[in-house]
Amino acid sequence: MTTAAVSERAQLTAEIVMRFGSARIGVQGSSMLPSIRPGDEIELRPVAPLAIEIGDVVAYRRADRLFVHRVVARNSQRELVTRGDTLPQADAPVSESELLGAVSAVRRNGRNVSLQSTLARRATASLFRSSQLCAALFQKITSL
Repeated sequence: MTTAAVSERAQLTAEIVMRFGSARIGVQGSSMLPSIRPGDEIELRPVAPLAIEIGDVVAYRRADRLFVHRVVARNSQRELVTRGDTLPQADAPVSESELLGAVSAVRRNGRNVSLQSTLARRATASLFRSSQLCAALFQKITSL
């Protein structure tokens, strides 16, 4: 996907969420493995920033890109600190103006998938953070 197409997709998603109260989009990246996989469909709903809790998965727009990451903290300015489950470092704080909404549902192969962070998912994400090969193998095996 070209940079212009990515930018247009992020802008269109933001407009749909604001105008209609929700949007469904397909996931392309692997930063949220194993909870959210490439090819999953997520539903975004607008939510007040103060209603978001640590552990929630949110979407935000930055530099004309769309990110879907888990909230890991709040900073002293009450901005959200997020991180992809398989990424070693947290993202720069998310401002209220960048926030698109919270992920309210995940669908995989036509079925709803839980977003709850279980011990097994946290352990798997930790393994993927330390080994991109394991993450790639997981993706390959689950796509068969």
